[in-house]
Amino acid sequence: MTNNNDIDTSANESSSVFETPEEKKRRFLMEFENPFKCDKCSERFKKKKYLREHKAEVHAY
Repeated sequence: MTNNNDIDTSANESSSVFETPEEKKRRFLMEFENPFKCDKCSERFKKKKYLREHKAEVHAY
């Protein structure tokens, strides 16, 4: 038998998966305008050149 708290928790987790139309549009525009994403900090850039420069300056070893 499931507990009411378990049901509430699972409902909250599943609701975070869905986006409102406004959130979906905002995410699409961000990914469209800045398609290059840094693997280490998730910052986005318009050009691959800017991503390479960012990696060299910020994440250089």
